[in-house]
Amino acid sequence: MKNIPIALQQHLQQDATSWCLLLRIECRGAWAGTVLGFTTLDAPLHYDDGAGVITYRADNGFAPERLQANSEMDVDNTNLTGWVSDTGITEKQILAGIFDYAEVTIYRVNYLDLQQGHEIVAFGTCGETRFTESSWSTEWRSLTQQAKQPIGQVYSLTCRARYGDERCGMPFVWSAGAVSGQASDTTRSFFCAMSQADGWFSGGVLEWLTGSNAGAQMEVDDFTVSGADRALRLALPMPYPIEAGDTFRVRQDCDKQFTTCKAKGNVLNFRGEHLTPVADAALAVPGAYVKSVDSA
Repeated sequence: MKNIPIALQQHLQQDATSWCLLLRIECRGAWAGTVLGFTTLDAPLHYDDGAGVITYRADNGFAPERLQANSEMDVDNTNLTGWVSDTGITEKQILAGIFDYAEVTIYRVNYLDLQQGHEIVAFGTCGETRFTESSWSTEWRSLTQQAKQPIGQVYSLTCRARYGDERCGMPFVWSAGAVSGQASDTTRSFFCAMSQADGWFSGGVLEWLTGSNAGAQMEVDDFTVSGADRALRLALPMPYPIEAGDTFRVRQDCDKQFTTCKAKGNVLNFRGEHLTPVADAALAVPGAYVKSVDSA
């Protein structure tokens, strides 16, 4: 059952109303601490939902589509659409993942009397975000989706721990660096001044601190050392060209294999069952172990 303030409920029951929707997005990951506000109104609103005053902007043109919800265990969802602008959400921020896994709250308020409080229309997280030349559209998913995610552990040949967490126990250390030169593939490879050995960051994670890709993270495909040159190659191209002087931080990660864990001296914390017998895929053919009529 929804909790709607009495004053707001009485207003909504009138023939003529003056309500609008407010979209509050609390970012995660590299954008943690950033709170964005948008409104369906044609003018900005300053509203305090109890966590501090936020300016809900109108220049990004927030417009939700039809909200799909029911009393079953299906995931409630809708799409949230807005315009790209130089003063609000920019193209670079979207491509850098500002909406990834962000927490979303949609309020309904009386914009002529904000003292009436708010109704929580929806609460959940951002899903897939799509982007065009002039607009963005992100999928909203309710908390029901989290109830559909597996939360228990299953048998696995590889380690189930995340590198650097309390189960793994390995140090979670970032190393700072800067781009010293561009490679032929300006969105994926570059040279840097790092002191680590060949392959040290291969399979790791890199996060951009400055430059056109600031805030974005990407897996490291390879880290090679050739004489005095250190080259980093990313798993996928970045949205914008990598330029000399761009700063970043990079860390090691793990391929989840027992041999890797043993080489790092962390075998006691390996969270997998690498000795589990596995059938030979070449012999796993339907009827391979069934006697034929002629062999009886």
